[in-house]
Amino acid sequence: MNRRDFVKLSGMGLASVFLGGCGVSLLDGSKETAAVVEKKSPLLAHQVQDTDAPVVHLIRKVDEDAMLQAYESTGRQLAGKVGIKLTFETPGGPYLNPQFLSKVRQKVDGTFLDSNGFTPPRNTTEGHLQVAKEHGFTAVGPVDILDAEGEMDIPVINGKYLKYHRTGSHFANYDSMLSVVRFKAHHIRDYGGTLKNLTICLASISGKAIIHSAGREEVSYSPADMEEFLESMADAAKAAVDAKKDRWVFLNVLCGLQPDDDCEDAKPLADIGILASLDPVAVDQAAVDFTFGAAPSEAVRQKWEEKHNVRLLQYAEERGLGKRHYRLEEIV
Repeated sequence: MNRRDFVKLSGMGLASVFLGGCGVSLLDGSKETAAVVEKKSPLLAHQVQDTDAPVVHLIRKVDEDAMLQAYESTGRQLAGKVGIKLTFETPGGPYLNPQFLSKVRQKVDGTFLDSNGFTPPRNTTEGHLQVAKEHGFTAVGPVDILDAEGEMDIPVINGKYLKYHRTGSHFANYDSMLSVVRFKAHHIRDYGGTLKNLTICLASISGKAIIHSAGREEVSYSPADMEEFLESMADAAKAAVDAKKDRWVFLNVLCGLQPDDDCEDAKPLADIGILASLDPVAVDQAAVDFTFGAAPSEAVRQKWEEKHNVRLLQYAEERGLGKRHYRLEEIV
């Protein structure tokens, strides 16, 4: 399929060209299988043909070759000591098969990175490393818990609520960063994409408290008003990207898209593939378009996006972090 045909299909019916077979590992080694949904195509509402818009590349499969292809499609060669920022996920839940990352990890000679969290066993470095081992990441490459030996503050320039984004001290040890996310739509309260990987998932435990509280609390979970929280995430995301300016690559993996909430009309989607970009806002917006764009009507889509706090993208764009409108280019 050439690019012209793909763009045409994006306005007619993409469900038929989605590919299945994406491996999403569980602790027992089984795989989730997403059903193909027969409905109108996702509305790629923010796709444009403007040559000034950031490019989001689409690779319509998920395996080790596709992950490497997705990284290389951006044209950016990460140099120096490279960190691969992802999450090792929670025990018992689905996670991206780390074997899919083997070739891109070798290409960049990268180290898998995550930060500790609020809940056991990932609230301690020892427990978190055990999760990484059980999920197979240590068998694919070296692993580093960013806040294993303390914290550091990344300055937030002109932030609305935050003055700094607190992460682990090991963040300073890496020259370049590859962000890899198993995109979550109808699974958690706030959609889970690249911007979350740059904020809540990058933050130390104290940093998570800071973001959730809009800067009012540095020790424990104390949620702020939702809009303050989303604006704080935008503050933190901008700080993370600015800290290693022009040294990030962003990948969203869209597979195993099984709804796990009470959103009206939400159904399993066929595996879509990998979205890759140098723009963290554009790559998330494209993922949102593919997933929430599968709604049967615009009214339902708006309800889904409201529930899962897609407004974060607007706030991130207002910070100058990136653009919501994007050019989609298929890589075959």
